[in-house]
Amino acid sequence: MALKNLIGEVLDGKYHIEKQLGEGGMGAVYFATHLGTERPVALKVIAPQFMKHDEFVERFRREARAAGRLRHPNVVDVTDFGFARVGADQVAYLVMEYLDGCTLDEILEEETSLPLSWVIDILEQTCSAVDEAHQQGIIHRDLKPDNIWLEPNRRGGYTIKVLDFGIAKLDEIAEPTSTNSAEEYLPPRTPIFDSLAPTESGESPTLITGGESAPPAAELSEAATQIQPPAAQTGADLSEAGTLAFTPEADESEAGTRMLPAQSMEEMGTRILEQRTTDKQIVMQTGSASSLTRVGSILGTPLYMSPEQCRGERLDARTDIYSLGVIAYRLLSGQTPFSGDLHAVMKMHCDEPPPPLKVKHVPKKVQALVMSALSKNPDERPPNAAAFSSALRAHSEGAGSLLRRALTLYSEHLPVFLRLALLVFAPVIVFTLLQVTVTTLNMLHLIPQPWDGVLRVSVTILTFLVNFVSASIIAGVTTWLVTQMLAVPLRPVLLRPAFSAIKKRLRPFLTTTILISLLVLAGVALCFIPGVYLACNFALVASVLMMEDFRGRAAMKRSRALYKRSRRTVFAIILTQFFVPLVLSSGSSLLILAVIAAFRKGELKGTADITSILQQLVALPLTIMATSLTSVITALLYWKTRLAGGETLRQAFVQFADEEVSARKWQQRMRTRLQTHMKTHR
Repeated sequence: MALKNLIGEVLDGKYHIEKQLGEGGMGAVYFATHLGTERPVALKVIAPQFMKHDEFVERFRREARAAGRLRHPNVVDVTDFGFARVGADQVAYLVMEYLDGCTLDEILEEETSLPLSWVIDILEQTCSAVDEAHQQGIIHRDLKPDNIWLEPNRRGGYTIKVLDFGIAKLDEIAEPTSTNSAEEYLPPRTPIFDSLAPTESGESPTLITGGESAPPAAELSEAATQIQPPAAQTGADLSEAGTLAFTPEADESEAGTRMLPAQSMEEMGTRILEQRTTDKQIVMQTGSASSLTRVGSILGTPLYMSPEQCRGERLDARTDIYSLGVIAYRLLSGQTPFSGDLHAVMKMHCDEPPPPLKVKHVPKKVQALVMSALSKNPDERPPNAAAFSSALRAHSEGAGSLLRRALTLYSEHLPVFLRLALLVFAPVIVFTLLQVTVTTLNMLHLIPQPWDGVLRVSVTILTFLVNFVSASIIAGVTTWLVTQMLAVPLRPVLLRPAFSAIKKRLRPFLTTTILISLLVLAGVALCFIPGVYLACNFALVASVLMMEDFRGRAAMKRSRALYKRSRRTVFAIILTQFFVPLVLSSGSSLLILAVIAAFRKGELKGTADITSILQQLVALPLTIMATSLTSVITALLYWKTRLAGGETLRQAFVQFADEEVSARKWQQRMRTRLQTHMKTHR
């Protein structure tokens, strides 16, 4: 039965086929309704003539298994797979959720390039799906805008769905249903640009098909275009191959990859070119930059293929990182790094550095990150998809966005942050009052010389040390609270678990922060600038001590490494934390002093001590407020620098899942489920 005659049929007694959505070389995709639930679905059916060939069935089964193993909101949901009789023929079918919307490629045809905020959102969702696939041992191998679907989420945005895991590589594949699996049929390979000759027009062929020698029901496993290498040549596993082509002279007894009869069609966003030949004729289809996305889709699209995929080497997850880099490059610049015919593009992927990405209003660090994903050496690319998206988000956000997020969190949880500051700053309040008392006694000449100067200096130094340690504790506890807000936003924000966490780390926390405070104080006393330099380098020590397993010198070294990722923002925070209260308190005290002088008719005797007392009293609440706010900024900056280095929040999820914060049964069940899920992804 022809596929077009399926419309109106009830497949397998469950799916009423209503209309055809698209047709490809191996079959067609239909809009259907599940009779039991009346749910609309997309139904993918293999053409009956291909059911005679085990490699086709195995390829289809592979797609079902790859997609079925993934449970992720950004992966198209596969709900059913099976075989059914249609008249005298048997067909295989795959049932997927029906999606509204369009592909990213269709958007780019009209929009060219996209705004940075939209690019980051699209790539974050795409990378989340790809990272989940990698965690499950699945490599997509054909990531491109045509396989990224955007569906309206009814909240003003779009939900990304990654499509077509039909050529995905599973690291742990169960035993095949047939001993003659698709991969066993495939011979060693040769990169296509080493084997194809240019056409008369000067363009390299993108597809070579056999003439009459190809069987009517030609066999196509995983490669859309392949070329038979010399018999003596050996190579790696052909299942990893890129886009290759068999010559018509290939031995038909060796069921390799041959072409399909008839026309060029579309199969759910992944296209393959098929044979258009007459007797004894070899047809060579050439591809321009615009048409390359329609060539070789089964094992990768040349415009988006990694160098190792073009060379036909064994692939790992880093090949998908390269494809993500090409997608990011195109989204930002409006074009792919390389263009031209298939021969030229694949050779450039292997041999030539990509043109620098230069786009206005895109941070240089974002551009550098995209270029790192396009490295020829897989080791120089971001380590995984989650790290790539995290770094993109971190580098795309400047100091302004960081401050806005901090103000939002601070205002939403103001009582918690103020209560924390008042509790931890209690010793600072005591020492500030002691300093005011000493200044008052000195002003009244109740302390004999030279003890008055010694006492004032000693109390000032102690006040500074207590202030520094208290500020560090607030920064550490605030980092814990902010991390909880980011990792588990629905959990109540409580101080007790945070204090319990810092209690476990109290001794190394105090020794490290006291040492740093002494170093900063010595730097300020020497020339002031060294003190500021040390304060910037060690600004994130409290966050490191609180959230990571570093102590002492290791924590200080880690803080310096994080500081180097965002020097300007750290410096701005240091200035805000120390100089804003100083400027505000000085201005307020001078205003009060002017009022006092006016009442005393210009008499300024003893006003210096009065100014000092007023400045200390006014600075205390301002310092508490400023420290509370800058601690939130520091916590967000800590995570910004970590994400900028390719780290993720995954550790924070595990860390908070391990915290015993509630004995309620539902929370225990959720914690157990989260821990089990995270362990399977390590």
